[in-house]
Amino acid sequence: MVNTAEVADDLTQETWVAVLRGLPRLKEAERFAPWLFTIARRSLMNRLREEYRVPPEPELVADDDPVLDRVELLAGLAGLPLVEREVLVLVYLLDLALADCATVLGVPAGTVKSRLFRARGMLRARLAEKGFQHD
Repeated sequence: MVNTAEVADDLTQETWVAVLRGLPRLKEAERFAPWLFTIARRSLMNRLREEYRVPPEPELVADDDPVLDRVELLAGLAGLPLVEREVLVLVYLLDLALADCATVLGVPAGTVKSRLFRARGMLRARLAEKGFQHD
């Protein structure tokens, strides 16, 4: 969800500090994963608000980079609106169930499904624009 490993590391650390501070208030142990991702999402949103105030620096990628497919996929994700990018990351990269995603996002499961459908289509179109075709 962020552009650099350093920012991701910072957010991870902020999230775990918040988790450790809030752990005594967690009443249901089986709700740990959605609770954790809600905290992580809050940290991410706070960071994104800060970043939107400052214009981003352009990233340079070498043409001979051996992980170009990964870079293109991340660029495709980065080009999506936050709502769509967020649901794709939660479902496919973090492997959360739809119900847990709904809890993290604070929306009904049906909304998660519709966002996921829209997000997949947007990502597919974005990657097709760049010359990648789905088989």
